[in-house]
Amino acid sequence: MSILNQAKGALPVSTTFDAPLDGPACLVLSGSVWSGTVNQMIGVGLELDGKAIGSASIFSNLNSTHRAVVPSYIPINLTFGAHKITLVPSTTATISDFNDFYDVVLIY
Repeated sequence: MSILNQAKGALPVSTTFDAPLDGPACLVLSGSVWSGTVNQMIGVGLELDGKAIGSASIFSNLNSTHRAVVPSYIPINLTFGAHKITLVPSTTATISDFNDFYDVVLIY
């Protein structure tokens, strides 16, 4: 189930979704970010209902170059009903703007 599909930055980006199950599942996070300085670990953090649950990252050797993060599979336990996800920068070196896009998929 697609929760975010090519959602445009800048971070933070939030949305709500209704969980179709009560039990274990997996969120897949992907997207792009950049840094203004060279040799930085950068990434996208994922919060579920206000709690940090994981991130997708990449090491960037160049500055001012948008980088696709390595997709991350984050195991979760859901309950039926409404939930909120928020994507945030995972490091202080992470920058995002309108040229960055994000996907979050629920696998169950």
